Amino acid sequence: EVAVRVLKPGGSLLVMSGQSHLPEVFTALQITGLCYHWTVAYLTPGGQACQIWARRVNTFWKPVLWFVKGSSYDGDWIGDVARSKPNDNDKSFHEWGQSESGISDLLERFTCPGQTILDPFLGGGTTGFVAVKMGRRFIGIDSDAEALNTARARIGT
Repeated sequence: EVAVRVLKPGGSLLVMSGQSHLPEVFTALQITGLCYHWTVAYLTPGGQACQIWARRVNTFWKPVLWFVKGSSYDGDWIGDVARSKPNDNDKSFHEWGQSESGISDLLERFTCPGQTILDPFLGGGTTGFVAVKMGRRFIGIDSDAEALNTARARIGT
């Protein structure tokens, strides 16, 4: 709902999700004003495989669902594979933390310096840290006060 309100027409919403949760995520994102555009493969090579015990799968990639505000995307061509450096997972700031290299690759593909990035699941602040370092403006939201404090210290705000 926030994306529909704040994105410009043709603006992108990227949603990283575990594959086990895709049906629920798609259902939650059936919001008037957003249109599914594509799925980007976010590769996490090396020893950082997530083990999905219930399905007996070691997964080395995560889907990033790409939605657009309005009916179509009108931007530059974008490759649909992003990648984290091997073994670059970083859980030191938050248990669900993502790698700086992988977030950097996604932001490089989808944003330009000066644009604003909104992360409504801030966690340890990886997206904010990388966004600021890459010259983007950043807004982070989280319901966990401890996560907010960690992210503020990391980002330097």
